[in-house]
Amino acid sequence: MQLLKTDDGSYTLLDPEQQETYHSKFGARTESDQVYLHNSGVYHRLQAQQPTSVLEIGFGTGFNFVHTAQHALKWNCELHYTACEMLPVSREIALEVLTHNAPEANDLCEFTADAIGSIAPENRPADQPPKQSVNLALNSRTHLHLHRVDARSHSWPGAAFDAIYLDAFSKKNNPSLWSADFLKKLRAASRPDTRLATYCVNGEFRTALTAAGFSFRKLPGPKGKREVLVATPLPTDQIVDQYQQKTDI
Repeated sequence: MQLLKTDDGSYTLLDPEQQETYHSKFGARTESDQVYLHNSGVYHRLQAQQPTSVLEIGFGTGFNFVHTAQHALKWNCELHYTACEMLPVSREIALEVLTHNAPEANDLCEFTADAIGSIAPENRPADQPPKQSVNLALNSRTHLHLHRVDARSHSWPGAAFDAIYLDAFSKKNNPSLWSADFLKKLRAASRPDTRLATYCVNGEFRTALTAAGFSFRKLPGPKGKREVLVATPLPTDQIVDQYQQKTDI
């Protein structure tokens, strides 16, 4: 893995084998804030102190969780954050990225890196196998449920999540996570007003969303991405304009 400074001064990782970055090279923090925290409606829920349950597909370095949890802590709002990551990075790599991006949240960065380290296979003695799942609490209101599983075969409770961050590697490298079959699993885990937020807008993905029972709307993207997308089980005209409000970076 290669540490990469992005255009907004925050950092991400480049996977040289997949030839993909974990966040946008034009701005890791900007992407996390605009594409996921805001477009999903999570920012507004946390600000209104509505208990919020998030599912992330592709935990990566954990930065989307850290960025979301910072706002939950700011507004003293209950957050349950569930994530799947089949190939976790090492604790050390995760901590390096997180402390670059959120130096003001050292305890939260350590907590997140420890969670990733507990499911990562790197540098572990044979008698200390990594865990498949961990359920951790930063405090009484901030919870992380992290799974090292293949998201395609994992099952979530029905109607369990208020928001979904679909942040897997691209369709080129991870085609099954953008398929109608997988999206139907996400639809089953969604509540009626759940918002699925993602950077992907290509035609095949939009067709798969429709087949899975989602409606969608394109929104203006951050630098380097003309458009992004938010999907919902609701009719498209109920995806209100709040998701185009200015980001809070």
